[in-house]
Formats: sequence, structure tokens, C-alpha cells
Amino acid sequence: MQTTAENVIAGKLPGRLIELEDGSLLPLTQPLVRRSSGQYTRQRRLAILNRWIRKGILQVIGSPWLPGFWILSLEESNRALVAIKKMRLPVKLLLSVTDESMSENKNWFSFKADPMMSIEVRWNSFESYALGMKKKYRARLKKVIKSNMALEVRTIIPEEDDFSTAADLLTTTLTDKVVAMPENLKWLLELYQTVFGSSFKIHGFFLQDRLIGFISTVEDGKLLRAMHFGSSDSSPNDFYSYTMFYVIRLGIEGGYQKVSLGRTATEIKSTYGAEPEENYFSFYSANWFFRVLLKLAQKRYKPKSYILRRPFK
Repeated sequence: MQTTAENVIAGKLPGRLIELEDGSLLPLTQPLVRRSSGQYTRQRRLAILNRWIRKGILQVIGSPWLPGFWILSLEESNRALVAIKKMRLPVKLLLSVTDESMSENKNWFSFKADPMMSIEVRWNSFESYALGMKKKYRARLKKVIKSNMALEVRTIIPEEDDFSTAADLLTTTLTDKVVAMPENLKWLLELYQTVFGSSFKIHGFFLQDRLIGFISTVEDGKLLRAMHFGSSDSSPNDFYSYTMFYVIRLGIEGGYQKVSLGRTATEIKSTYGAEPEENYFSFYSANWFFRVLLKLAQKRYKPKSYILRRPFK
């Protein structure tokens, strides 16, 4: 089932639209990439995938720029595939993020991804959220807040110079951590602003009137999504955790039912009370060459292991 935002923004994204039999729309997009010197992109299998992306071989159901959106069921992914075939679109390699493995289905190959981490809001204030924590985790929360007390938070808009600074901070933060991203990350932030309008906000954190980091959010009905994070070398200790707690506070005080903290840093996010939502990168190809490569990749692939923490009493 599509979320509020997904229903609104499908037609605003670069790429094509897939119309399913029930009339619902899904974007079909091609990732954009930048050349990176990061160790992450030099890993052999990721380097191969990056070359495929550059040649336009890989197409994505949904959008690679909106992680957490369009996590499809097995049935939805197959329906999208049927629609793509009816449209006679030349797709050699297709990626769908799915909520379960599709490896039992013909020509599909699934790889377990880092879980999306989210918190079901059950508190009426941030103070009650903190009081519900075990002593160890509550002390940690207080320490994080104390370390970042000097920061001032302001909303950043595209017309400000700080908007470009935020894009630079995002570039620095992501360079060694992603397989593919646009060459110009200011374009990415502007895309979010265009697509989501006032539902997208960049929360800038300033120290002595200088932007040292930011976190962005998207309001998606009763769901608040944390999206982009960027920081500088001069950010205080525990700055990342501080921004996560800031988003959790926004979710609680804003009356949201759920706060999504996104992928990565699974164990750390569990210390904030977030729970995992499993998802898979599921690839489809009818081409024998790609099927052979995907089978080999499956044999060698080892999902990340993690330990979930239980911060509440």
C-alpha cells in the first residue's frame, strides 16, 4: 500500500511512470552516479554495479534518491514487472526494494539490506520518552544533549547560502558510504524541495552562526521520515545522536504515529528505541549473463550482523 507522499510525488520524479492494472502509478528511474575515491565504491562487486549504472543498464522501481519509499511486496513487484513488459521497455536489469526475499521467484535474486529503523510513537512528550528509558540509556541521552547545548537550530531554505553549504556537507558525509549518488547533491536537495514542498525541511545546526551540520525530514502523513544527514569536522561529540534525538522529539511533539530513522547504524539507532523493518534489494533479469553474475553474488554475499539494544524499561 502506497504512503501519502508516494501517491503525490510519483509523477514529479525524473524517469518514467509504470501504471499497474489497478491504476496505481510507480516511478521507474535510473540512478545517477558521481565518481568517488571512497573505499566503499572500490570494492569489486560494488564497482561492477556502478559500471552497470553508468551504462544505463540498471533501472529502479521507485527511486534511488528516496530510500524507504516504495518498499514493495512480492505481488506488487511482479505486477510492476508485468506492466514494464507490456510497455515494452528495454530493461536488462531491474531493481525493486521488497519487504521479503523474492529469490524463489523465476529470474529474481534478493539480497538482504540493512533494515529500516523506526519508532512507533507512544509518548505524549519527549520528557516521557526519556523517562521511559533504562538508567544507562537515559544517562546517555542527557550526555548527548549536554554535549550539543551550544547549537542553535534553524530551518534552511534554498535561497540561502547555507543551502549550498548543506549540500557540501552531505557530499563529504556520503562520499565513502554509497554506491551511487548524483554528481551534484545540491540538485538532490532541490529535488526534494520541489517534490515535497513544505513537507520537506532542512534543520540546520549552527555553532557561533556557522553551519556545522544538518538533518532533513519529510512529513509523510502520520509518518515523519529522517532523510539526509551531513556534518563537518567541527561538529560536537555525539552530534549524529543529537540529530536523531531531535527528529524523535519532532515526531513526538508533532503528533506523528511513527518516526523513520532510515537505514544504516542499526545498532546505534536501536539504542534510541528504533525497531528494524527488514527489506531486500531484489534484482530481476531475463538475461543469462546477469543471472549468472547475480547467482555468484548471492553465494558470496553476507548480510551485516547486528545486535539490537533494548533501551526501555
